[in-house]
Amino acid sequence: MAEAELARFIDRDTMEYVRVYPHPIERVWRAIIEPDEFGVWFIKGQLDPRVGGRFWFGDDGFQGAVAAIEPPRLLRLEDDSAGQVFEYELTDVAGATRMRMVYRYPSGDHVEKPDPAPGGGEPTWDYGGDLPGGPGTPWRPGFLGGWHEMFDCLADFLDGVSPGSRLPPTEISAFVKKWATAAPGMDDLAEAERRRRLEVHRELRGRERWFELIRAYRAHIAATIPPADPTKDA
Repeated sequence: MAEAELARFIDRDTMEYVRVYPHPIERVWRAIIEPDEFGVWFIKGQLDPRVGGRFWFGDDGFQGAVAAIEPPRLLRLEDDSAGQVFEYELTDVAGATRMRMVYRYPSGDHVEKPDPAPGGGEPTWDYGGDLPGGPGTPWRPGFLGGWHEMFDCLADFLDGVSPGSRLPPTEISAFVKKWATAAPGMDDLAEAERRRRLEVHRELRGRERWFELIRAYRAHIAATIPPADPTKDA
């Protein structure tokens, strides 16, 4: 699986992800709108696919309404609480589907300070809750890296493999995989223990990938975010 390009800024309030999946447009559309499918690669939830239909994702109540839908090419969702908008636009390309996902914050509805560290104390960058674009910007590395990771998982899901199972190995993951499949002094591991260790390996490799994306997006945001428009504060 080829490494996907990082998201890009359309403007200071709007980010765009573009992926090309080697699947028919109808197949990608189903993966985006059907709960039994997006619950695997995205997060569990519900979606009523009609204008005005309700959606919710995850246990924290992220919810809103369908603002526009044109199967199988366009889905625009608007969040209730903050007026954030995210939109999927699908296009046929030679033997594949181009997916463009745009995430837009309302102008001025920005974060003023980084997320606190887990358990309190000073904010930590390790969890991707910092603001590389500066105070008053909405883009956290963990947030943008999370979307990037989910679109990687969508590629896996469409190809029929377990999400995250095709991550390229690292020195650490190779060591953990060896631990997961062998034990000193034993010819082999009991099957139940082998499965448990392989699951630990997948979880650790996924966590490692999470931090890789946080580092990449931290640098990317700082380097590419458009400057603030001074006339807006005038």
